[in-house]
Parts: sequence; C-alpha cells; structure tokens
Amino acid sequence: MYKKITELLFRRDSYVYSKFLLKMKLTFLLLIVFVQLRAETFAQKVSLNLKNATLSELISDIKTQTSYDFLYNNLTIRDYKPITIDVKDLDLLKVLDLCFKGQPYEYTIKNNLILITPKRLKPVAKKEEQVVAVQKVTGSVKDSTTNQTLIGVAVRIEGTTLGTTTDNDGNFTLNAPDANAVLVFTYIGYKTQRVPLNSRTTLDIRLAQADAKLSEVVVVGYGTRAKGAVTGAISTVHSEVFENRPLNNSFDALQGTIPGLTITRSSGQPGSASYGIQVRGYSSINGNAPFVLVDGIPGDINLINPNDIAEVSVLKDAAAAIYGARAADGVIIVTTKKGKKGTPTVDYASNVGIKTPDYLRKIQNTLQYAQFMDEGLRNAGITGFPQEVFDKIKANAAPDLNGGWNYGITSYPGFYGSTNWNKEIYKNSTQQLHNVSVSGGGDNNNYLVSLGYNRDNGSIRFGENHSERYNLRLNYDFRLSNSLSFETRTSFENQAVVTPTMLGNALTNVTRQFPYQPVYNSLGEFYGYQGYENPAQSLAEGGSEHTNLSRLNTNFKLDYTIIDGLKLTAQAAFKLNYNNDNANTPTFTRYNYVGAIQDIRNNPNSAYFENDKSLNKLYQVYLDYNKQLDKDHKINFTGGASLEQTRNEGQTTYGYNFPNNDIFTLNLADRTKTAFANFTGNLNNQALGSYFGRLSYSFKNKLILDITARADGSSKFAPEKRWSSVFPSAALAYNLSEESFIKSLNTFDQLKLRASWGKAGNQEIGALGLYDYIPLISIGGNYPLGSPNAGLTGANSNPASTNRTWETIENKNIGIDISTFRSRLTFSFDYYNKTNNDMLVAIAVPATFGGNPPTSNQGKLVTKGFETSLTWKDQINDFRYSVSLQLSDSKNKLVELKNSDSFSEGLNFARQGYPIYSYFGYVYDGIIKTQAQLDAYKQLQGVPSRIAIGDVMYKDVDGDGKLTAFGDKTKGLSGDQKYLGNLIPRYTYSSNINVGYKQFDLGVFLQGVGKRNVQYEGAISTPNTFFWPSLEYYSGKTYSTSNPNAQYPRYLPGSVGYDDIRGYDYHTSSLTVQNVAYLRFKVITLGYTLPSAIAAKLKMKSLKIYASGQDLFTISKGTLGGNFDPEDGYRNEGTYPFNKVYSLGLNVKF
Repeated sequence: MYKKITELLFRRDSYVYSKFLLKMKLTFLLLIVFVQLRAETFAQKVSLNLKNATLSELISDIKTQTSYDFLYNNLTIRDYKPITIDVKDLDLLKVLDLCFKGQPYEYTIKNNLILITPKRLKPVAKKEEQVVAVQKVTGSVKDSTTNQTLIGVAVRIEGTTLGTTTDNDGNFTLNAPDANAVLVFTYIGYKTQRVPLNSRTTLDIRLAQADAKLSEVVVVGYGTRAKGAVTGAISTVHSEVFENRPLNNSFDALQGTIPGLTITRSSGQPGSASYGIQVRGYSSINGNAPFVLVDGIPGDINLINPNDIAEVSVLKDAAAAIYGARAADGVIIVTTKKGKKGTPTVDYASNVGIKTPDYLRKIQNTLQYAQFMDEGLRNAGITGFPQEVFDKIKANAAPDLNGGWNYGITSYPGFYGSTNWNKEIYKNSTQQLHNVSVSGGGDNNNYLVSLGYNRDNGSIRFGENHSERYNLRLNYDFRLSNSLSFETRTSFENQAVVTPTMLGNALTNVTRQFPYQPVYNSLGEFYGYQGYENPAQSLAEGGSEHTNLSRLNTNFKLDYTIIDGLKLTAQAAFKLNYNNDNANTPTFTRYNYVGAIQDIRNNPNSAYFENDKSLNKLYQVYLDYNKQLDKDHKINFTGGASLEQTRNEGQTTYGYNFPNNDIFTLNLADRTKTAFANFTGNLNNQALGSYFGRLSYSFKNKLILDITARADGSSKFAPEKRWSSVFPSAALAYNLSEESFIKSLNTFDQLKLRASWGKAGNQEIGALGLYDYIPLISIGGNYPLGSPNAGLTGANSNPASTNRTWETIENKNIGIDISTFRSRLTFSFDYYNKTNNDMLVAIAVPATFGGNPPTSNQGKLVTKGFETSLTWKDQINDFRYSVSLQLSDSKNKLVELKNSDSFSEGLNFARQGYPIYSYFGYVYDGIIKTQAQLDAYKQLQGVPSRIAIGDVMYKDVDGDGKLTAFGDKTKGLSGDQKYLGNLIPRYTYSSNINVGYKQFDLGVFLQGVGKRNVQYEGAISTPNTFFWPSLEYYSGKTYSTSNPNAQYPRYLPGSVGYDDIRGYDYHTSSLTVQNVAYLRFKVITLGYTLPSAIAAKLKMKSLKIYASGQDLFTISKGTLGGNFDPEDGYRNEGTYPFNKVYSLGLNVKF
C-alpha cells in the first residue's frame, strides 16, 4: 500500500491522477466532513480574574478561552465601567450576565458572534415633551448588500427619547408621535440612516456597512495585535484581493496592492513567469528576497491556491526583526482560511479567461525591409536593390526559384510575399480556475476542506505548452478543553508544466526570420531558408520538457493556557518537495524549398532525467504572557526557541544517440562512447537553531513599546561564527488620538506616531554556501582516462573562510497613521533607512593566487525610501464607493565595495557610489547634419575617422578635447561617460477604485511605475545587421537627406564593413536608454450579486457573476513603439509574451 500511495503522489507524469487516487481523495473528504458534522459540542466554561478591567481586556480574555468573537464599535464603548470579577469554570452566559450587569450596554449572541450594543431605549417620553403616540410603525432592517436581517439595530425618533431595537428576526415596532417624524437607525459597523416617515406605517430599511474596520487584528511575529496597538510598519491585504479576477499565481494579485512591496514579472510563460519580489528595495548585492511564512511556517507563495488565502501581512521594518537571520528583506506572512461555526457551507468559484498576446515584436514587412535595407546599403556605399524588386514585392509576385534578390543571399529562391511571423507562431489561448471548498464547525471545532485546479495554456501554435496546478487543503481547529486547543494545516500542491525543449531558441528566432520567408516549402514541409532556424519547426519537432513538482505540507499547532494570561504554543511542521524534470531533444530534418534535405538538426538526439527532493522540518515552542498590572499599565512577553532542518538530494542523468525519436529511456541510450557518459548528483543538509523574544508595554493604550531580540545559529558558518550576535529591535507608538486634547477636537478616529529601529540578518543569499568554512573539493568534468569507455572526473579545491559571518542590516523607520471622518478617510506615511554595514564583497588577491578567494564582510549598502497610502470610503443610500492611492519609492547607494567595484559602458550591476543596476554611457548631443558640424566635431580626439553626416555626436563632458570613456584620473578627469539611470523600478504607485449600486459593483485597479531606465539588448534593440530584419518601429526614423530631423542616425547594416561606425552610433547613451514609466489598468471587474431572496429560492446562500479583464490597457513610453512590455524583465528578443486576459467568473455559495 505504501508503495502504491507514494508512487501516485510523486510520479511525474500527468496520468498519475488515476481513478484510484480520485476515489481515495473523495472518500477522504467525505469522511472528514462527516466527522466534523458529528463532532460533539462542549459546554464553554470561562475562568476570569480581573480587577478594574476595561471592556477590551475582558473581551481579550474571553476570546482566548472560547471560540466566540466579538463585534462592537470602539467609539461607542468608551463609557463602559471598569469591571472586577473573579470566577472559575463558570458558564459563558452567566459570565456575560455578570459582566454586563449595570452597564449601559447589552449583548446578543448569534452563532459564534457576540454583538455588543447600547441598551435598548425604552419608549418613555420626558414629561415636559408631552409626546402622544399617534401612529404605529412597523418594519424590518437588513444588510443592503447581503440582505441579511440585522439584530439589535437601534431605532429612535429624532428629537425625542422614544426608541426601540430590532428583534431576532430584524423586525421592530414603535409608536411615532407624528406622521412626518424622522426615524434614525443606528447599528454597529453600519452607517447611520435617517428616514422620514411621510405618513408611512411600514418600512423596509437597508443599512449600508460602514467602512471602519472594527476590532481589526493584525498579524505580527509569533502572534497578533489590535491594529491600534501596532508599533511597526505592517501592511495587510485580505482575501478580496485574490477574488473575482483571472489569476494563475498569487503574485499577480499582490502586485501593486501593498506599499513598499515591489513585484516584477519577467515573462508570460505558463508555469515560469519568473516573478521578482522585494520589500523596500535592495539590501545586498548578493541577492535578497523576503522571508515567507504560511500559517507561521516557512513556505512559498508561488504554488499556493489564491482562493485559500485569508490575508497577507508584510512586516517591513523592525517588526520583522524577531525573525532574525532571514528578516533583512522583510517578512511576508500568509494566513490561510479556516472554517466558521455553523452548518456546512459549500463555496464554488470559477473563472475562465481568453488570453491575447501583447507587446509582440513587430518586424518590418517585406516592402519595409527592402526599402530600409536599400537605404542602409547605399549609406555603406553598396549598390541597393533595383526597382524591379520593389515592383514584384508590391505585386506579391510568385517565388523565383532561380535566385534571390536580398543582399548576400542571391543563391537561394527569391520571395516577394510577406509572412507575419507573429501570427504564425503566436495565438490566443485560454486559462481556467476552479475551486470548491466545504467549511463549517461547532462550538469547539471548525474545518475547511478545499480543492483547486488551474490550467494555463501557452500562447504558441506549435508544440505542447501548458501548466496545470492541483491544490488540496485541510485546515482543522479543535478545542479540546477551555485551556487546550489543537490546529492542523495540511496541504498538497502539484504543478505540471509542459514546454517545447527548444522554446528559447524558437522565440529568439521569431524576430530573425526574413519577412518574405515562408513557413512551409512547396511540398508543405517546414522550410529552412538558407539554414535559418524555422521557429515553427523547432517548436513542433524539437522535443518537449516535462516538469512536475509535488509538495506536501503539514503543520500541527498546540495552544495550552497554563494559567490566566499565560499560554504555551508548540508547533511542528514538515514540508516534502519532490521535483521531476525530463526533456528530450530529437533529431529532425530541415528541407529546402523544393523538398530536398538541407541538414539534420540535434544530431545526435538526446534526453535528460532529473529528480530532486527536499525535506524541511521545523519545531518551535514559545510562551505568551499577558498581564494587566493596573488600570493603566499592561505588559506582554513572548519568548521561545525553534529548530529548522533541511535535507536536499537529487541526481541528473543524460543520454545520447538513442536509436529513434519515439522512445527516450536511458536503457536505449548509446553507452559506447565516453563522451556519452554524463551524470551528476547532489546531497546536502543544513540547520538553523534560534532563540527569540518580545517584550511589550502599553500605557493607557497611548504609549506602546515593543522590544524584540533573536539569536540564530546556522550550519553555514564555522563553529566559532555559527551563532549570530543578537538581532535586536525597538519600536514605539504614540496614540495621540487617546489624548483628551485630541479627543476634544472630534476630528480624529486615529492619530498615531510610530518610530522603530532594529537589526536583522541576511542568511539566504547566494554568496553563502552551505560549507564555505571548510575547503571544498569540486568534482566535475569527464575525461577519457584509463581503459576504454571509462570517463573520469577531475577535482579542484576552493579556498575556505572561517571568518565570514552574517550580513546584518540596520533598519530605521518613522511613520504616521491617520483616520478621520468616521474612518472614511485613512492615511499613512513611512520613511525608512536601512544600512548593510557588513555586506559580503570580493577581496583583492595577487594574480598568482590561483583560485577564487571567498568574499568578506567589508561592503556597505544604504537604501532609503518612503511609502504612503490614502483611502476614502463612503456610501450614499444605495451608492457606495471607495478610492485608494498608494505611492512608494526606494533608492540604494553602494557606499563600499572593495574589490567588487566595477565600471563599464552599459548596465553595471555594482559600482561604488551608485545604485545597483546602474547604466553608464555617453551624453547624446544630436546628429551631424552639415559639413561644418562634421568638421568641428572631428576636432575631438577619439572620434572615428569615418564618421559622416547622419552620424551621432556625443558631449565632451570633462572638457579635455577627447571622447574618452573613463578619463585620466591622474589629471582629475572623470571621462565622458555619465550615470544615465537605474534599472530598478522607482516611484511605484497604484490606485484601487470601487463603486457599487445595489447589486452591481465595478472595480478598477491601476498600477504603475514612475521611473525605470532600460536599454534594450540583443540584435533587435537597434536597426539590425544585414542578415536579420529590423523592428518596424525604425522604419522612417533614421537619418537621410530626405529625413534630416530623424530621431536616429543613418542606417548602416551590420557586417557590411561599417561595424565600427554602427557601434559608435549606438553606444550606450541618453539616446538609447529609455524611461519605461507606465500606467496599467491591471484589473477591471464588473459584477452582479443575485438578491438573497432569489438566491434562497434557488437553494443558494449567494451567487455572484462577473466579467473581469487583466492588463487590458497600458499607457507607457520608451517601449520602442509598443514592442517591449514595460515590465519585460529580459529586455531582449526571446521574451515569452505577456497577455491581456478577458474572463468570466462565477462565485456561488450553498
């Protein structure tokens, strides 16, 4: 049985999901649901020992001992009288009765929610008012969106003390003194509504939800906090970010939603979009990425089902320091959904979309190519094309099998038609997402079971290209007693990706096909024109790659309340990854136009087989202690330890010269030659032990102080350097809105100042190997030594370093949070400064050293930036709307690089005194248009002797009479190349606009970048060589006597004798470096929610249908006429295209 199950879990092929496994899964799910439905409900007992406690403290103690949650308005409970109570194992209802006795509030329990409201007003008029009841009014009150009845709504007659509240069915009855009286409806969490009677006796009231987030809880390291008590820079988004849109990956949903979180995409390839993610920019030249936790355990957002996410919190400053060695680049905490008390609820979400490739490289058609090449050849002193060629092209003449017309290719057939290679290679495709979940629970348990499926089809016409993802999750919480609870989080994720083996080669060659070259020859075979790679044939016949990643995660958490206020948490988690990857590269025949064999590609054929697996184990235990010292002072302490162990192993085997292209199994590979023996393997282990703690102090909820400390021990370092210095942090928040002089203004719902300082480590970087503290022997290569067919490997040693230690980043932050106009307007601003004082950089050694020395902690990097957000939310009767704006920026400077400093023309990864990924080049000074300009410019030394009218001029920046890149430093000359900009996105911004009217809602999410400098790379980035076509964009934009005001210099085709001038004209300069700032309509969604009454008749709780578009419109510049997506991470010819997505979706709940 074990063999069968493990084989099904980890076999790579897609047909692994057999009927047997499906039956097992369904049986498992049904069994779990049945168990939950039959779970016994335990009576909930509460023990309290409070003295002069506030309502918030009372609620906190009850929530920790029961499964109940509370709903109340912070603004209306300030009159709650302090309570003193000492009870043990008393029934919850009796405890609540004691606590609310004599208070101006009452409570109502519905399901697992305790609603706190002002006590019902008795319909007794003041004697002096002499009110006489003249009209009886009845009615009901419901939620304007969900149509759910609202219990405990306060209903009063304006200008009197008459009033009542709605009953358990949401109904009310009262006597009005006047047929034209005005009724005022007030309910916690909803907007107050005034309703004139106008002689009506029956009312149907719909209340709109207010926008203040009541009792919002924010996830922090090893716990949660009320939002008002947060001292650090923490941003949170909730499940709605991941809903009602076409998503293949959670990163797409997070892009632009959180200030300071920058997410970039490199391509649109299914399963391989290559997202880059940073929190507040760079912290090291050695790579950096935020530490990701899923339900408190190190994890990965890439494969998680977006529909399973309840919220994502990003810890950006000292708030992250409690995670120590991996917190230098921020911490992302993902919390998955869980069930709620009540009968089982079934949720089904579906989205089906059509994808349209966008920003394709638009190549010149045949006529444009001929005209452009003719101009270029004549500029180079070469005879151009005769008029006959242009006439035949315009007439779409038949192919001339006797010879061609193009320069240098006259011995091949001449073609006069045009082939749009983008249409031949790319196509519209589809994507689909389906998710079903079952959730529910009792008084002492809750559960959620979800199944997800996602398929993303590729945009290429030839070959097989798609990604499939399966997700299974079980989240189960159980309260064993009043003091003991148990949580489990188990998930299985599988992603299978199929890609043509020669995909990269093919996409690069799409732009290199002559526009006249046909896809097929006269016999219908793929045509290889003069040996040029036909991308269609490469995709269709060049083989396929299959990757399959399976991941099993399980997480057990136990919470035990030792005494009142003291809780012990123990957690154990295991994550098993298994990756299978294999690819084959068969031979295929390329034919000329008449069907004769031209050559054989991929000879000999080959295949490789790779598998890797990893096991990560985490054990952690910590105590959490809360104590109210007296009315004004409160402390909290969290402290614990953790141990994480990871084992990785894998192997790769290559095979060559298989007997045919139908079956690629290793036993059929040719083993007669040493060169065909190729296999590798890996095995490594690592561990991280940690101690951590946090002490918090609160004074009257005005001043809140957090102090954290963490020490980590890593197996990556030598024993004497294994344990880090303590990573400390301190954060202070001042709630000015709790001061009486601020309250008296009746302006601010919240006004909070924050300041923090902390240090965190940067362990997860490429510059740190697992065993760098000992000399390593690298074994590799394949040498034909010894007896025949024996391939022996060679070995070499690398120097070791026992002194290297952590990169430590110091983080400083100040911020302000404002909420006003009854929380309709919220604003936040943060300014930060983070410094890496011991960055690992290369050290200088003599040329005779004979090896690569290890890096040393001698570098320094400083990153500064800000982030701000502004939100307005409101509702006018049935119309509701909200607008949010976000803006953030970060800029880094490499202060000290030692031997890692370098400088060259173009893109420099690291240069001291400048940001990471900086461009350096010349200052463009126009195009030479007259002989006088040419004569004057040629006086400058360093200018090519053959430049002519139509070529480029550059400024002599340092004024030495020479055009030099670096200058003469001994004379104080800096050279003529200057800093031209930075590849890293600057001024990232977004806006979320939502409007709704009754059952309809419209959401528009905009996202963009204010500045990002790019120089496109590869042959296509400039007017091309003679043997490859150019972008259509350059047609009509190069200098000629008839076009003297052109943007670009005269066209000189490459490889025709003028490469020196061509290279000179297209130096990296302010002409070739583009600013690709953009504004993108990231998501547009129009939805309709079925009225609840109709849904109920259809046996549904709710139903929503919507249409959504993603990346539909982009306003940008610097894209060379729309040929490069402004997010393009590769900036080259072969980028897999991004897509516009048009989708329809359905959300239904039973």
